[in-house]
Amino acid sequence: MNIWLILIAFTFHFTRHGISFPLIPLLAENFGAAPSAIGFTVGGFGLIGVFLSIPLGGLIDRVGSKRMILIGVISNIANAAILLHASTVFELIIAQMIAGLAFILIIVGNQALISKISDPGEREKTFGLLSIGASIGLALGPVFGGFLVERFDYRTAFYLVLLFSSMGLLVLGIREPKEVNSLKRSYNLFQDARLAGGLAFNPQVMIILMFTFVVLFAVNLNSSFLPVLLRGEGLKESSIGSLISVFAVTSIGIRLFFSNLLTFTNRKKIIALAMGTIILGVGLIPVMSSTMGFALALSIYGIGFGITQPLSMVMIADLTDASLAGLAMGLRLTVIMAANLLSPVILGFTVDLIGLKSVFYFAAVVVAITAVYILVIRPGLIPARRM
Repeated sequence: MNIWLILIAFTFHFTRHGISFPLIPLLAENFGAAPSAIGFTVGGFGLIGVFLSIPLGGLIDRVGSKRMILIGVISNIANAAILLHASTVFELIIAQMIAGLAFILIIVGNQALISKISDPGEREKTFGLLSIGASIGLALGPVFGGFLVERFDYRTAFYLVLLFSSMGLLVLGIREPKEVNSLKRSYNLFQDARLAGGLAFNPQVMIILMFTFVVLFAVNLNSSFLPVLLRGEGLKESSIGSLISVFAVTSIGIRLFFSNLLTFTNRKKIIALAMGTIILGVGLIPVMSSTMGFALALSIYGIGFGITQPLSMVMIADLTDASLAGLAMGLRLTVIMAANLLSPVILGFTVDLIGLKSVFYFAAVVVAITAVYILVIRPGLIPARRM
């Protein structure tokens, strides 16, 4: 298995994602969409994943990751082609759905490969590197996209999305371990549903999935109403992209120390740090009125997200047999895609009801309530490290 080739291709995927996701709500607004319609447009990204993440995760366990990742790359290319010609909100929703399918295949495929690394330290390190690659892409992408839209137009930015999507074909050079291929067997959707249900109803897995969902519920503001808020404050697309990149840069910074955090402190404290910084950062955004103020809030916010994703992956891997890695990561991604679907839709209606700035307070309160439940009421369910 060529770890570095996996990481390079993964970084290209998140760079193209970083270019497109801040532009979708702005483009929808340009097409005349109301806040609730913007929410549905952004939420289209999670629609397919809610239903297919678990079946596709089980399929990955049977046929191997490389083929499924390649289908994801081709889906990314199709998404970019649609964005290049989109002129209606409906076309944006179709493009978002295809992007969501690509996201499932690429993310779960890569996570399933890494879950099979037997050494816990190496497995945790590689998950950390994968998250760093994602953060690098999310740091570079919004800057590229914002600059190209401001300097040229949306189509130029989507041409770059197409280029980075095509770079995902590097996955053709990945060699899967022989033991992955030995897992091939007939596909049984009902068996996978039963296994996934068994995992989902494990109380420790429930806590991880709850943690993952509420963090993504708040973080989805970045791809839905944060760009709209920033443009309402008079910022140009390049400035919006740069601010969203600040979020990703701080995620990279904390992920550089992720392995050390796991080694030298317990997971309850790590979860408290992650959720606390997200609550603080999200809560500060609506009170800021300057570029530096927004950058500060997004920096705090980025620390929490930077910890959350690799920690969630590691804890799921710790509780799961390696032969079911694809299914387990598919279950995790189902929750992520549910957050990607429900968060912008719920937040869109919330904006209609209480206003754009108030929606950030609402998201912070949701995270705070969940933090109290996990850290105060049910701390015994936080899983220990798998040796």
